[in-house]
Amino acid sequence: MTLNDIIVSALAQLDRGHDAETVAIYRSRLTQYANEAQKDLAETLGFTRTEEVPTEDGILYLYTLERRCTRIERICQRGKSVPFRAEPKPGLIMLPYAENAVVTYRFVPNDLVNDNDVSELDDYLHPLIVSYVVGRERMGGDVATQDGANIYLSMYNAAKAKLRGYLKSDDAFRIVNRW
Repeated sequence: MTLNDIIVSALAQLDRGHDAETVAIYRSRLTQYANEAQKDLAETLGFTRTEEVPTEDGILYLYTLERRCTRIERICQRGKSVPFRAEPKPGLIMLPYAENAVVTYRFVPNDLVNDNDVSELDDYLHPLIVSYVVGRERMGGDVATQDGANIYLSMYNAAKAKLRGYLKSDDAFRIVNRW
């Protein structure tokens, strides 16, 4: 679903028109809610990305990663997973070898901004974004409308709880003795 599809679906569920004027009125607020849902779902699933990055004398600078890193899952050098440590200075990771590293990390998906932007999350998660948007929009209404917010947010949270965020590679579940 594109951002425009998410907004139109949310407006339809809110029993509001979905003509161009109505969409323009609600666009900024509903876009903010959609981005919040997208980040929440990505965090729940442990959305990861793997890329090869250069190091400088065994130092990995996090700004060289293509996306904003929230957590490093694994770093490989010489074909094996290697231990790493963060320096007191933010954004630096110390590695054992002075060569390129393959980094697997959790990241935040790009924000939806334009009408035709599509979420990086899988297609089956897009209806959850719509439910979250509807729930958040209903929270801002009068008392009778706020009851509807509970229903939509409960549906969102129930579906989110069923997501399997533990579908990862086998070595993601290793227990490493660091001492």
